[in-house]
Amino acid sequence: MKVLPTSSWLPNYALNVLAYCWRCWRRRLLAWCATALAVSAVLSLAASAELFLVLSQRSLAQQARSASEFQVFLSDDAQQPQVDDLRGRISNLQGVKAVSYRSKSEALSMARHDPTLANLASTTPGNPFPASLVVQLADPAAASQVAATATKDSATDHDVPFSYTPAQGRRLSTFLSTAQAFIVGVAVAALAVASLVGLVLLRSEIRARRAELTVLALVGTPRPVIRLPVLLEAVSLAIAGSIVATLVLVYAGTHLVPAVNSSLPFLQLGSANDVIGSISLVTLASSVLALGVSSLLVRLPR
Repeated sequence: MKVLPTSSWLPNYALNVLAYCWRCWRRRLLAWCATALAVSAVLSLAASAELFLVLSQRSLAQQARSASEFQVFLSDDAQQPQVDDLRGRISNLQGVKAVSYRSKSEALSMARHDPTLANLASTTPGNPFPASLVVQLADPAAASQVAATATKDSATDHDVPFSYTPAQGRRLSTFLSTAQAFIVGVAVAALAVASLVGLVLLRSEIRARRAELTVLALVGTPRPVIRLPVLLEAVSLAIAGSIVATLVLVYAGTHLVPAVNSSLPFLQLGSANDVIGSISLVTLASSVLALGVSSLLVRLPR
C-alpha cells in the first residue's frame, strides 16, 4: 500500500474539515447572527463602561499623585533645628518616600504661577504663604501617620497645619481602590454574560446535531474533529462581538468623551485615543478565551 506524503494529504484533510465546519455552521446561520448580536451588545456595553471607568480612574489617579504631596505648614517662628528634627522624624515613617523643605519665598513664587492662587499672591501685602515640609507619600492614606507626628510639634503651624486632612487622604485612597476593583468587576461580569449567551447557543447546536454527532463518534471520527465546528463557532462569536465593541469604542472615544469634557469642566477625562487600542485588544483576547473555554465545556455525545 502506497503511503502518500504528509505534504499532499494534510492540506486536503484540513480543507475537508473546514468544509465540514462550514456545512455545520451554515444551517444555523440565523441563530449565530442572533447570538452574535447579543454578544456584541454585551461586549460593547462592557467596553464602553470600561473606557469611561479607565479614563475616570486615570483622572483620579492624577489627583492622587497631586495628593501624594502632603504639606506640613510651619509656624513663622519655627527655628531651623526644630524643622530639621521634625523633618528627620517624618522621613523615618512608613509610607514616606521623601521630605523636602519649601521656604516662604519659594511658596510665594509657586503661588504666583498657580491660577488659583495668583490673585491672592498679588493682592495680599507681604507674603501670606508659610514655609512647609513637602512630604512625598507612597499612598495618600499614609498622611495620617505624618499628621500624628507633626500635630503636636512646636514647629508646626497649629492654625492650618496641613494641606489636606488625613481623613480626606484615606477617603481618596479607598475610592481609588474601589474604582479599580469596579473596573475589574465590570469586565468579569461582561465576559461571564457573553460566555453564558455563547454557551446556550453551542448547547442548542449540539442538541440539534446529536444524531449526526453520534454517528460520527460511532464510525471513529476523532473527537477533536467533531468538536472543531463548535470551537470555531465560539471563536467567531468572540471576534464578531469584539469588532462591534471596537467600533462602539471608537465612536465613544471620538464623540462622547469630548462631549463630557466640554460639558463637565470639573470632570476632565482627557483623550481616549491611547486607551481604545488597549481595551479593544483586551476585549478580543478575553472574549476569545472565555467563549473558547465555554465551547470545550459542552458535552459531546459518545
